[in-house]
Amino acid sequence: MILYSIVIFLALFLSIRFSPALNLKEESVWLLPCGFLIKVAVGLYFLYIYTQVYGKGTLSADAGAFMSESKILNQVFYNSPLDYFKLLSGIGNNHELVLKHLSETSHWDAGAQAIISDNRNVIRVHSIIHFISLGNPTIHVIIMNFISILAIKQLFLTVKAKTQIKSILIFTSLLLLPSLLFWSSSILKEPLMLLGISLVFRGLVDRLKFPRQVIYILSGCILLFLFKPYVLIALFPTFMFIGFYQLLPKYKIIGSLFAIFLAFSISTIIFSSTRDKVVHLFSKKQYDFKNVGKGGVHANTDSSFYFFKSNQIESLRIVGDSVELVEPVTASIIQHGSMNEPVPIELNPTGEKWHIYFINTKSDGYIDLTMINDSFKQMLKNIPEALINTLFRPFPLDPGSWLKYPVMIESILLYLFLAIAIIRRKQLTNEDKPIITSLILFIITLSLFIGWVTPVIGAIVRYRIPISLATLIIGLLLIKNTKKQSTS
Repeated sequence: MILYSIVIFLALFLSIRFSPALNLKEESVWLLPCGFLIKVAVGLYFLYIYTQVYGKGTLSADAGAFMSESKILNQVFYNSPLDYFKLLSGIGNNHELVLKHLSETSHWDAGAQAIISDNRNVIRVHSIIHFISLGNPTIHVIIMNFISILAIKQLFLTVKAKTQIKSILIFTSLLLLPSLLFWSSSILKEPLMLLGISLVFRGLVDRLKFPRQVIYILSGCILLFLFKPYVLIALFPTFMFIGFYQLLPKYKIIGSLFAIFLAFSISTIIFSSTRDKVVHLFSKKQYDFKNVGKGGVHANTDSSFYFFKSNQIESLRIVGDSVELVEPVTASIIQHGSMNEPVPIELNPTGEKWHIYFINTKSDGYIDLTMINDSFKQMLKNIPEALINTLFRPFPLDPGSWLKYPVMIESILLYLFLAIAIIRRKQLTNEDKPIITSLILFIITLSLFIGWVTPVIGAIVRYRIPISLATLIIGLLLIKNTKKQSTS
């Protein structure tokens, strides 16, 4: 299997090296292949961390769940190809089909979802890779990093067209941004999210012909919708800004920002019922994240989950992946991702066992959030807290393991680079200004989405990867030319 993995890697490595469609024109032919090599190495390190450090020999957490459940889905093909394609496409997919083939899974059918089950879509992708990988996680890493390095290529081409910084510096900074490098080299959602962001960014910014531009933007939006829908939603103000900017004859930036603010203000007044539903969605997400962060047990029932707080675990008997009551307890009935309120329920020991969907002690990086509690006014009051938590944490005195210190160093260096870029900024063109403004809008919107609902620093760091990337790109667009001027 090791030899097979090497063959797959070399095939993709050499295709990047020798294929004109994949390689970077006008750059070293080894630049992109070497980037691919680095990303695969980091991906293997990701497997090591989630197998040997966190999993004690077994691939753990989401990575382990995606691998195991995608293998179960892949096996459906050999039993019933028709059922497999129904589950793969979602056409004709129903609860009975899930019970028949995927009853052992937890991430596939984790309750109702507010938007779309991006977990299912990742499982679907990995189920296809299983036809090639034969269950070897290393090959999944190789293929996901092939996707990821193509995303880096799109970002590089877009930024290079808007700056005169040395190509090697642009490519290296985009490739080696630490949090982006680690998570986008994984077998999780980040490689697919990165490709979606890169396609949207290139479609909006680069000077592409109209049909190709639409294909890039549409393809990127579809990827984001399937694998990180909240990132796509965070792009809506950017889309609005670009639309207003193109329509307004003058005072384009100020006028576009004012138009967005006015549209938001009017819509929250006129469509108050929709506004309240959105506020409730954020409240529910915040409640769910808080329960996960503070620890406890989520046990599967037929259509929802029983949630037991961490201080109620001693009232439970946990054997393997099942749990039963040993004394009466007041639990909560919840539906992950749904808009329904938790329902208290009195449970008594009956000998009935439930499957454990999630169990955890209080997260090391748990921080308290001001609860929204279905209040739009409170949500607005929480804006400073949300921005600070997303953009600047962890702080030195924050809870968490030693891993918070590399993250702090990355943030300090990133903002230091941005400060230097602002101080030593070039003369901005009329093309640069709307691009930078659009990126700032995206950063603020996504920061609010993350900061409003996420009480765990480790999760914040992972979710804000697009924010770190956008911040880096702003710095690259701002800073003066570092190339040596040619002399004649």
